[in-house]
Amino acid sequence: MASTREKRELYEAKQRAVKYYNENGVPKKIEEIMNSMFYDNPADVYGYLSKYFETLAKPPTVSKITARQAYDSKGQPTVQTEVHGTVKNEDKLLYTHVSSTTNSSLLDNVRVEEREVDDQQRQENISAAINILNSDINNRIHATDPTQQAEVDRVIMKLYEELKVIEDERLAKEAEEMIKDDGESSHREDDKASVASGKKGKNSANASPPKKKGKSQTAVYVPDEPKEKLMCGSNAFTAISQATCCAAAQVKHVDIYEHVACLRHGEIPEKFSVPLPMVTIIQSGRAAPGKLNCVKEFMVIPKHDMPIKKSMTYIQQIYNYVAKQFFAKGGTATKLVNDIGAMCPTFDKAEQGLDLLQEAITNCGLTAGEDFFIGLNCAGQEMFDYDPVPMAGKSDKVANFPGQDMHKEKGKYEVMVGISKVADDLVEFWSDLLTRYPSIIAIIDPMRKQEEESWMRLCDRISDRCLVVGSQAYHRPGLLKDTELTENFKSSGIAFKLEQLNTVSDILTCVKKMEEDDNQIIMSSCQGETTDTFLADFSVGVNARFIKVGAPVRGERTVQINRLLQIEEQLETKDKLKPLEPNAFPHIAPPPLPEPEEGEGEAQTEEEAKKDGKKK
Repeated sequence: MASTREKRELYEAKQRAVKYYNENGVPKKIEEIMNSMFYDNPADVYGYLSKYFETLAKPPTVSKITARQAYDSKGQPTVQTEVHGTVKNEDKLLYTHVSSTTNSSLLDNVRVEEREVDDQQRQENISAAINILNSDINNRIHATDPTQQAEVDRVIMKLYEELKVIEDERLAKEAEEMIKDDGESSHREDDKASVASGKKGKNSANASPPKKKGKSQTAVYVPDEPKEKLMCGSNAFTAISQATCCAAAQVKHVDIYEHVACLRHGEIPEKFSVPLPMVTIIQSGRAAPGKLNCVKEFMVIPKHDMPIKKSMTYIQQIYNYVAKQFFAKGGTATKLVNDIGAMCPTFDKAEQGLDLLQEAITNCGLTAGEDFFIGLNCAGQEMFDYDPVPMAGKSDKVANFPGQDMHKEKGKYEVMVGISKVADDLVEFWSDLLTRYPSIIAIIDPMRKQEEESWMRLCDRISDRCLVVGSQAYHRPGLLKDTELTENFKSSGIAFKLEQLNTVSDILTCVKKMEEDDNQIIMSSCQGETTDTFLADFSVGVNARFIKVGAPVRGERTVQINRLLQIEEQLETKDKLKPLEPNAFPHIAPPPLPEPEEGEGEAQTEEEAKKDGKKK
């Protein structure tokens, strides 16, 4: 009886096995691979079989997200994100990504109290981001395919909108309760003061009118748009977007730049180009010593057909030459560098930095404007005076700006200490500077985006010989992708950063959109960088024209350059390196003026017409 039962159980097990194998197509697949392997006659039989069956395995899926606090190059807290996945029935760590931190809107020379508040908010933001990654995001993208970048980004941004609504409701409720409490306390104070105010009411009619605060400012300016209020912990979303992108490259066994290019084009291209390094040598600007405010970064850019291996040799020579000049004039202190590795000398005018860079280029046996070029980051929003600085002695704010002029006008650009210009004058200022220094081929944020007419006039004057690049002048990619581009505001270049809510999918969409509008693409590093090399791979994958890395020193900066050197060598070895085209400078003309209505021109007097002509 026992023997009969065992035979029956064995028979049933065999039937189940046959059904299981047939349902999964195992016999057919084995027959196919055995036949093909016989004709291919591989040296490694089991390696051949392993590779074949690996193609039949289920796609890897995300199994777990782990986030913890890490630190960036400035010692500030940031997010380290781990993506775990199920690969061929095993749970594996696919990738570990350390995010760059968002640039603070504060200048380096702000009050200690303001800096402490900013540091506290940064810590709260990082803590919230880690919590979101370990809980909500972990749950939402569990079991998703990391190679489906668009779907991952769609899921996490939908989560962001849901969490944002919850946070807004909570903040609104707290604000309502605070107003209610303040209202009750103010009513009690009003009741106590009613008798005293009644006695003083008789004399109020004879009270003198309030004194005027002084002269009205002559400069009229358009205020900035209200700053977008992001949810606390919003940097969790760009962190997981980048980490998932890197994990997908791992499971596909391709380089990250190849996977990014595949996301953009639908397949891996046959050829790749390596972007030109845009390297900062000198930093000046509002927070730096000296009187120069209108240039934040002096950068050098190699010729389009110069390999990065060769260009970096020259860039290091330029950097070292500049450092030696500073050391000869001011000693060791003048060679000290800031957070991005750039030197911060005391400059009073832009010509000092430009002359020094051209001298350094010439010292390398090169010609400025032919072999090497210069780029300027003007940071127009930083040199703009939103509020007049009070007179010395009337506020302790002046202590934060040693040597700065105390009589600045609201609504003007302080190009140098004591010299302020309205937007129209700034057009002439930049046009004249570029005429005298034709080696300048890129200028970033020469003024605020609110100065649309002046911006377009500047483009009309210089765009045929210099790229006019917008960085702060554009919304973040998540908003820019849905923003209609108009003729009233155009540029010839745009800089993207991998920060905040900037997902991989949003940047890819905006890269395509801006390229179609004749913009060169610049991928830019953040102030608080890490040693993660995603920026270098991403720049190659999206076919960016430039990569802005900071100075050619400090580990978090040189790691991007080292990765570009590695990619360039790989592409050369595989004969997949495509040379860049010569620099192109499409002319940007202001939009045509609207035609006057019938009879409107006749109503103008000759004098008014002349005034209008001067304004135009």
